Amino acid sequence: MKKAFTRTKEKYITVVLISGPDEEVKRVRINKAFLKSTALFTALFLSYSIALSTGYLYLDQNHQTALARIEHLEDDNQRQSVEIAGLYNYSDKVRNKMEELIEFDGEVRGMVGLKSESDKRLEEFQQELQEKFGGTLVASRGGSVPRLSGLEKAELAEARMTPTVMMSSINNLDYSVEVLSGQMDIQQEEMDKLLSDVDVRLEYLEARPTFLPVSGRITSRFGSRKHPFTRRYDFHGAVDIAVKSGTAIRAPGKGVVTFSGRKSGYGNIVEINHGYGIKTRYAHNSSNLVKKGEKVSKGQTIARVGSTGVSTGPHVHFEVEVNGKLVDPIKFVNSDT
Repeated sequence: MKKAFTRTKEKYITVVLISGPDEEVKRVRINKAFLKSTALFTALFLSYSIALSTGYLYLDQNHQTALARIEHLEDDNQRQSVEIAGLYNYSDKVRNKMEELIEFDGEVRGMVGLKSESDKRLEEFQQELQEKFGGTLVASRGGSVPRLSGLEKAELAEARMTPTVMMSSINNLDYSVEVLSGQMDIQQEEMDKLLSDVDVRLEYLEARPTFLPVSGRITSRFGSRKHPFTRRYDFHGAVDIAVKSGTAIRAPGKGVVTFSGRKSGYGNIVEINHGYGIKTRYAHNSSNLVKKGEKVSKGQTIARVGSTGVSTGPHVHFEVEVNGKLVDPIKFVNSDT
């Protein structure tokens, strides 16, 4: 079949269809406006299809890029969540260690008889944390202290945080670091002071008489008593301890020998200056084993028990003088000051 186109002078185009030489000629009239509309529609459809396909490919590519970016951000978020959770837990451990150090400071001071303000310092430390955070309180060694607001256990366990929770946690970590940093500076000063105070205290305890020079029977106590020779009541500024002659007399504290010799009534006597305004005397000795100016250590044997001077039998006349005043030796060695 052959096709031929003929045009009318006006609105139509005639299409002539010829199948063969003996066949009837067929004519089809097509409206020019319809033909133009169809061509325009086809062109528009093709253009729209191409644009749609191109747009889809572009959007699909952007979608895949966005998905990859979201996945990367989720991984980032998870990693940061784990890091924040770890920092929070570390901060919590540092806080507990700080509280332990404050308590340890108090325990050491208590052991050596120093005044302790650890309870007050612990309370001030926890109060500072509470003022900084103003959040939920959790149990602590010394009471209750704030925890990071919004940081739930489930989020810690699964390492998931919303942006709001993450920012809140970061801010709280900043506050925590600020408080702990300040407290560490204070604690360093306190530890230096503790070491200095303990050294001074141990030096004092080593010098301070803390036991009787011999172990025996108390025959005459400190205070008013009937004199064994005059039979009159007078003041006895010492304690007499009866014990076997020759028994070792030990220094109840370290010091320097300020006198070793004989004195009227005392017989052989040793006097030791322990510092801190404390002096001790040991009289009626059978022999003195130290000399004036000699340094003696706590527990060192300084003389032997005897009955020299005004004495009724072997014993130690033990005096303690504090800041120029005689005190009861038994009460003094048994006191904690």
